[in-house]
Amino acid sequence: MGDLYGRGYLRAPDGQIVYDPSNGFALLADDVVYLGNTMPKGKLGFGNDFSYRSFRLSVLFDAQWGAVAHSLMHYKLAEQGKTTNTLPGRASGLIGNGVVIDADGKYVKNTTVATDVDYYYRSHWGIDNAEGNTFSTDFIKFREARLDYTIKPAVLKKTGLQRVTVGVYGRNLFIWSPWPMFDPEFGTISGTDIVQGFEIAQFPSTRTFGFNVVIGL
Repeated sequence: MGDLYGRGYLRAPDGQIVYDPSNGFALLADDVVYLGNTMPKGKLGFGNDFSYRSFRLSVLFDAQWGAVAHSLMHYKLAEQGKTTNTLPGRASGLIGNGVVIDADGKYVKNTTVATDVDYYYRSHWGIDNAEGNTFSTDFIKFREARLDYTIKPAVLKKTGLQRVTVGVYGRNLFIWSPWPMFDPEFGTISGTDIVQGFEIAQFPSTRTFGFNVVIGL
């Protein structure tokens, strides 16, 4: 369950990408290749409260690891040159890191300068290369933080209130992930199902901040 297959790079026996010696573009294998599994191998959450006198700090982190997903948004943006990984070589061309097959059928280091940078990047991240647009969905998220201050009862004595706590909080504060788009924790709606492993133009997650007051009579 969850295995992902698609077109991918033609690779040498040692795993290096094979390039076309005539133009420097990455070559694709004739058959589909295994790209990984879309179901995380594990998930983990950690939360803790820290108290000091009248202050209380609550934090919540969570993480997942061991899965991949295909990003349609990355393919579209990279194809149009709108991502920073398409900046190198625009002025002078570039040489792909890999090998070519010489006239004797041997794998030798690629030295061909790709001057058509547009199609060079399309060979890596264009619509035909599913492997180039498949990324790890590992992440660590700073999911929530809350800081509360409880006013001392002696201060409230003349107000008739038993307890007053004021606080601030934030949710979806930070994310650490190799995923190149907004958020690796997504679900794609297909009919009545939510499909894992295929991101098709997601929106960024919302970071929220707030203020709360708790009054006890």
